[in-house]
Parts: sequence; structure tokens; C-alpha cells
Amino acid sequence: MLTENQRHHILNLLSHIEHEVQDGIQMLTDQDPDSLFPRYIDFPEPQRITALRRHLERLRAAMRRFMETQALNRSNYSAVDASWGFETRMTLARNAVYDLRPSYLRGYGSLDAEGERVARALAAELGLLLDDIARELRHQTLTLPEGVDPEGLLAVMAQIVERHHLFEFRPTVRRLLTRHDGIEVAILGRVSSGKSSLVNALLECELLPTGAIPVTAVVTRIRHGDALQIEGWDSEGRVSTIASDELAQCIVEGGSQSSRMREVAITVPARILASGLTFTDTPGLGSLHASASAHALNYLPRCDLGMVAIDASATLSTLDTDLLRALQQAKAQRMVLLTKSDAVTAQALAQQREYVERMLSDALGEAIAVHPISVAPTHREHFSDWRDSVLQPALDACLAASAQRMRDRTLQLARQLALRLEQGLREEAPATSTGNKRDTGAVLGRLDEAENRQRELCTGLGRRGAATVIHEVAEDLADQPAAERAAQVAGELADQVVRDMVTALQQCLDEAGVEHGEQFLRGAPPFTWTMPACTWSEPDGPAFWRRRRMKSLLETQLGESLHAAMADYARQLQDWLAATCRTLRRQLAITSADATATGGDKGSMKRDLEGLTKWLRQSRTSDQDGVHL
Repeated sequence: MLTENQRHHILNLLSHIEHEVQDGIQMLTDQDPDSLFPRYIDFPEPQRITALRRHLERLRAAMRRFMETQALNRSNYSAVDASWGFETRMTLARNAVYDLRPSYLRGYGSLDAEGERVARALAAELGLLLDDIARELRHQTLTLPEGVDPEGLLAVMAQIVERHHLFEFRPTVRRLLTRHDGIEVAILGRVSSGKSSLVNALLECELLPTGAIPVTAVVTRIRHGDALQIEGWDSEGRVSTIASDELAQCIVEGGSQSSRMREVAITVPARILASGLTFTDTPGLGSLHASASAHALNYLPRCDLGMVAIDASATLSTLDTDLLRALQQAKAQRMVLLTKSDAVTAQALAQQREYVERMLSDALGEAIAVHPISVAPTHREHFSDWRDSVLQPALDACLAASAQRMRDRTLQLARQLALRLEQGLREEAPATSTGNKRDTGAVLGRLDEAENRQRELCTGLGRRGAATVIHEVAEDLADQPAAERAAQVAGELADQVVRDMVTALQQCLDEAGVEHGEQFLRGAPPFTWTMPACTWSEPDGPAFWRRRRMKSLLETQLGESLHAAMADYARQLQDWLAATCRTLRRQLAITSADATATGGDKGSMKRDLEGLTKWLRQSRTSDQDGVHL
């Protein structure tokens, strides 16, 4: 009699024998004609393959007889999930990509600057493409939700995206397909600007975690429902139910589950949501997690109204302006709020409101109204008046325009798809795209160089920024108080560094011909510095003496605090730089690879292009909603 261990061991051996023979025969039949490096040559004739399959059938019959005689149960054999096995192979392929990096290639001989550049560019491009391949099995095929016209433009575009494997359009099509009736209002702004508190006040319940420490790190969408229900989508696309007492751990920065969460959806019986409104609380821009800021910015094309929260006691930053400009480009309605208005005096609030309105109106080329609000209990009556007299009319107007906005976004996507198909039709063969691939690889190499230079710039800011500020303030001897001048100069220096970084990265995108590249360069963290109390009086005497004395006072009373703030900001900028460059590399890889990887035959592409062109022509000749979405 065989022991249980022996029986299990025999099952493993039999499976191994079958797999080896099966894979061996498969090897003789599966040859990829497009392979750059054919693994085998001189394949046998088809009749020989047929004979081998007959041998395999006899081998399996012998194994089956033995297992039936010995009552070996195949259910005890644990097969490996095919997707897991595929991803394991992709991991091995990525390990090979690591060996393409210059640090490894130097082990095979010296490497000059040009060799290092091309090796780094190749490793970056192949790594991104392998990441996309590994994730492909987790992507869900675009399907039509209930209520979407199967003959309409959205359905046609979903079919085109899947048929020709236009991976980069999937998220946009999915967003349009899953769009619910009503409007989506995104609450946007910098970290700790009071976004979650505002949402709670509008819902009239303490739903989202708030306070000095909680910082939202996950896009959280809130819709009307008969009862409270919370669901979360992780980075793999899996959906799970979340208990109300676990919500903070899923959406707050540093929460035990927030790092793996992509989005959280909540239904709650709130009165303001009953008309079909959806509130979205987004991660604060300037978060320590650059990916969270990027997710907030990626959400912009999805919202109908963007409410930008600016702390009334904080200064207007370039980040706030960029956020309003991004909403403007996304064709979403905009509302600017000065939150926490109870924390400043009435005079200071009026000055801040006038300043923000003037600066934003100049930057955006349109009149921008700014609304001071507070959710503090002492300001409840004023908040209710603002909600009823300002917010509700804006929501009603946004709802009335939502159908046209949906149509505009759908047609915009159709135009982008049509251009993409035209590009695919112009591609004669993969061989003709080699030059484009090589050019993009060169751009990736220059992006690496730009990232290294900007990282050094961040390091210099952290090490020498405070000294630079102190020197400039001491040398200037302006009428403005030195402490205020130091804060202003520090902010200007930080903004200049960000502008230099964005300019350098934009040059790489321009060189690669990436359209609308500026959307990938938003979300840089703002510089913040809480100055310690200063106890000196402005020095008197000759200018050279005053400069020397002022520098000493600044170094003594502000130097340590300013240096710590600059060093911390430099680290935040480096995190943002790394995340942004990862996004840029992926976009460059898509730009170069997708044009030659478009699936489907030319005839199918031509028919799809003609169909899209017909839709677009109809939309231009009709002033009404003549396109069925």
C-alpha cells in the first residue's frame, strides 16, 4: 500500500511528466512570426506533430489507468492560477530589464556618456511596457452599463478601443460609460484647506474624518442612498465592502489600507444629494504622497463643478491658480471658496478676498468670484445663507448644462480616437516605426538627464536655500519688515525652482511631440513655512553695518527654522519629481509604442475611422443634441 505522502508525491511527478511532454509538443507548433529573437528553427512537418500528439494520448491513458487503480484523486493536486503564472514570467522579464541599467552594464566594460544614456533609456521604456503587459490581465474589458444605447457613439467608441487595443483611452471611455444621471462636484484644494469639513457640513453629518492630523489620500465619491454603504476599489480593481468605523484607515494619509486604495464610493441619505448630486472629496494637492495629488488632478475631466478651497489665512499659491486653470481646460464650472474665514478678522478677510479675486481673474482671463465661508458652529447661519443663495443656484445651473457638457466631452474623445486611427493607418509596417522608437528612446534618455539635474536643484535648495534667502533679505534692506520679507523671498525662491523644473520637463515633452503635456506637470507641492516669533528691532546705522547686523539677526532667529522648512520642501519636491517623471516616461512609451501596436487590420481601422468621422460630421451640422450618447 502507498502512504499518503507517497501518493501525493506520485501525483506531482505524473503532472510534471505530462507538462514537460505537453510543453515540448506545444513548442514545436507555436512560433510567433513577429518574434525578434526566434527561439527555435527547423520545425518538423505537421504529420510528425500529429504522431507526437497520439503518443501523448497513450502516455495520459497509462497515467489514468494507474491513478484509477490506486484511487489517486486528482482533486488533491493544486494547479497554479494561470494569471499568477503569467505575472511570474513578467517578473522574470523585468529582472532582465534591471540588468540593462548602466550600473550593471559597466561590469562588462567601461561605459561612456552616450552608452549610459541609451542603456538607461532602453531600460526605462521596456520597464514601462512590461508593467503594462503585467497589468493587462487585471483590466476589465469595457462593457456597456444598463441604459447605454448599444448603437450610440459611446458604445461605438468602446468597441473601437477594445478592437484596436487603444489602452490609453480606456479610462476616459469607462468614466463616460459609468457616468450617472446628475452632476459631480469635486472638492479641490491644498492639504488642510478644509475640504472634508466642508463636505460634512453640506451633508449635515460627520461622515469624513477631519481634524489637524487626518489628510485625505484617496478620491472619495459620495452619492445619495437609502442607507450608509461604503465600497472601496483597490489598485488591482477589486471591490470590497468597508465598515463605517474602518473608513478613516482606507482614505486617510498614513491609514493602514489607504496606500492600496484607488477610490472609495459612499452612499448616504443626505438631503443635498437627493437630486442626483455626487460629492467627491479629493486628496489635497501638496500631499506628501505625490500619487494622491496626481489622482486628484486626473479626476478633473470627470467633474461638472470644481469647488476650490483656499484657506483664508494662507497665501494664494501657484498651485491654486494651476488648479483653476486645469478646471477651465476641462470645461468644468468653477467656484472659489475662502475656507476657515472665522480664523481671520473681517478686515483681513476683505483684503484677502479682493486680492484672490484680482489675481485669479488676471491669471484666468475671466471674472472670478470668491466666497468666504466657515463651517464653525458660530457661523452656521451664514453658511446656510451661502448654501441656499450661492451654491444651490450654481448646482441648478450646472445640472441644466450637464447634458451638453457630456456631449462635448464625448465628441472630444471621438475626435481624439479619430486622430489615433488616422495615425495607425499611416503606419506602413513595424519596421518603419524603428526610427520613432529610437527617437523616443533618446527623449527618455534626456528625460533621465533632466530628472537628475532637477534632483540636484532640489538638493541645492534644501542645503543652501535658507542661506540664499537670508543673504538676499540682508542685502536688500527694504522698507518691508525683515521677517515678512524673508517669508516672501523664500516663497519666490521655491516658486522659481518649481518653474525651472516644469520648464525642463516640458522641453522633453515638446521634443517628443506630446500634446497637452502641461496636464502631466501639475500638482507640485506648495512651500509652507511657519516662522518663529522674532524679538529684534530693525538695526540702525550705515548701510554696510545694517546689512551685517541684519544677516546675523536673521541667521540667529530664523536660520534654523528656515533651513528645516527648505530641507523638508526639497524632499517633497523630489517625491513629486520622481512621480511626475514616472508618469512622463509612461506617456512617452505610449506615444512611441501604440502607433505601431494598434491591433486589427487596416480595413477594420478604416471602417471605424469612417464611422467616427460620420458621427463628428453629424454633430457639426446639428445645433441640437443630435448625437445619441
